[in-house]
Amino acid sequence: MITHNGGWFGSAHHAPTVQPDLALWPSADFKTLVEAFRITGFRPGNSWYLNDIANIAYAHEAPDGGRLRQPVLFINGDFDGLCDINHNRFGEPMRNACQDLTVTSLPSGHWLPLERKAEVIDAMRSWLKTRAL
Repeated sequence: MITHNGGWFGSAHHAPTVQPDLALWPSADFKTLVEAFRITGFRPGNSWYLNDIANIAYAHEAPDGGRLRQPVLFINGDFDGLCDINHNRFGEPMRNACQDLTVTSLPSGHWLPLERKAEVIDAMRSWLKTRAL
């Protein structure tokens, strides 16, 4: 249907102008984010996804086959359509690569630090405390 309707935003081919949700984006935070994107655009944040050849080459040369032995915390967003690892098999490679993995889930979407800022901080502090890190 998306293709049939001309893309995500139809024939306009760009997102509509909407006001930020102040519950997620306090004015000062939103202005800072907009200014940062004016300077760099979205390319730096998306470069990882455009760098497959180098990332795969690096993975093949990673020490110990890329296995991580240090403690790792993954904070999962239960409603994240891209990165949720509890309702699919997306987390299997991470679980296999991390010897000491802790997964904490929060009722959130993709923008976890914005949607659940206090809970993310609490989860990190709690994890660090239990690990004595």
